Amino acid sequence: MMIKKIIMFFSGLAILILTFGMLYFTGAIFDAGTNLTVQPYFFQPNFLSERRPGTPLTVEEIGDTKFLDMLIKKYVTEYFYVIPDVENVARRTLSSSSLAKMSSSAAFKTWLDTEAKNIQELAEAKKMRTVDIIGEIYKPSGSDYYVINYELKTWTKPNDFNTIPSTNRGILYLNINFESGMRTDVSMTQIHEYLEAGYDPVSVFKFQVIEVIQG
Repeated sequence: MMIKKIIMFFSGLAILILTFGMLYFTGAIFDAGTNLTVQPYFFQPNFLSERRPGTPLTVEEIGDTKFLDMLIKKYVTEYFYVIPDVENVARRTLSSSSLAKMSSSAAFKTWLDTEAKNIQELAEAKKMRTVDIIGEIYKPSGSDYYVINYELKTWTKPNDFNTIPSTNRGILYLNINFESGMRTDVSMTQIHEYLEAGYDPVSVFKFQVIEVIQG
């Protein structure tokens, strides 16, 4: 019995020595002088607050050209997109809608008389349509109109992931009034209250589409 205890003692001691030996050799192999420190960075894929963990960039930091492009893309999306919800269409036809506030009365009436009717039909048929801008937005020299190439994808069957959308491309020509910065005819307090209430931010910028020509 005593011999068995002695054997177990020395076996445990041998395992302990072996463990320390492995730690020693591992430490000897690892050169602390070449240890590299990884500095983590957040990837911020968006200028604004959406999917951006840092502080959103200001209008000045984004730049007028980029900011105007963002507003135009927002306008074109509002002009064409469709979701299978007739209530959505009803809200968009109001004078308080985002598209109305980004348009002159004449441009908004053009939309109501043309594309809005098509959107109404698509929504009633439970269809969905997305909008993509193709290439660069540009304004030809000597022209009053910005040229926007767009692509529409329309899904005709709801809740059917096997449906292949139909694709249509077109061109919009927009006559736009744009000035850098936010509106000055209302106070910053009113703007803050408006944004805190959840309204669309596009309304606080000096951007208005005067005329729309659909190619």
